[in-house]
Amino acid sequence: MAARMLGDLYWFVQVVEAGSFSGAADRTGVAKSSLSRRIAQLERALNVQLLNRNTRLFAMTTIGEQIYRHALDMINAMEAALLCALETNNTASGLIRLAAPSSLSEWTLNTMASFQRSHPSVQFALTLEDGSLDLAAQRLDLALSLDEVPTDSSTLVARPLAELTMVIVGTPALLARLGNPKHLDEVGDEHLLTLGTNTLPRPWKLQAGLRDIHQPALLADNTNTLLKAARAGLGLACVPLYACSEDLIEQRLQRACLSEQLCPTILHALTPPHKGITSTARQLIEHMRQRLISKERQGISLLFEAAPGERDR
Repeated sequence: MAARMLGDLYWFVQVVEAGSFSGAADRTGVAKSSLSRRIAQLERALNVQLLNRNTRLFAMTTIGEQIYRHALDMINAMEAALLCALETNNTASGLIRLAAPSSLSEWTLNTMASFQRSHPSVQFALTLEDGSLDLAAQRLDLALSLDEVPTDSSTLVARPLAELTMVIVGTPALLARLGNPKHLDEVGDEHLLTLGTNTLPRPWKLQAGLRDIHQPALLADNTNTLLKAARAGLGLACVPLYACSEDLIEQRLQRACLSEQLCPTILHALTPPHKGITSTARQLIEHMRQRLISKERQGISLLFEAAPGERDR
């Protein structure tokens, strides 16, 4: 009796979340008539009406809402038990939601593909995001970030993966027109491209300090757009060497302002605190480390030791 009721409660949640029996049938592959019969069976067993339903209305009753919340708790507990078993077996499976900078999109996709070949039960949902990230709000299991990471957060753990060399690049024609500048102070803002939002351009980070850019030729929200603009000759861009290595080899772009010393960028893997990170996310991070170790890439240096900020806070 109890086992059958647990099953009926599960189908009740599916119907409520789909908003109709037809919607639940489409989502689950179970016939509409079967779902209707299971909910009616549950109502008889509980001796209450869970749903108000007719041709114009589909809504939970007051007691239906209360039972729905309890049913959700039961389903969450069941999923937690399954996750516990999977982690014990060290089996990577299920959906992993992750975000990555646009400049590392190709590397991230290749890494996902190689990981899935070893773990075919894993699915991915990928967001390309160059700005700040909110793991909880975006429901992310893992995020790769080239931004500064918080040092006092209680909501995430930052694991440094690699150090990326940054370079300033532009087309040969543009550099010739600018007189092949060796220093940035020879170049006006109107010839620079940078990341930012609205009217807030990001400065370039030099070892000697910041180069503020007040009126750039282009303000973009991702590195791929900066590279496309640089290839078009719109201005000079400061980007990871890894992202433009082929452009430099093919001489679509050239390095500029060679006398400037740029600060490297640290690639971090951001995750929820210890209790919130899944076994699959942990295994994917380790897979990323192994790929960085196994294949040398120009402009990417693996960081073997954890930074002081890497801990469960």
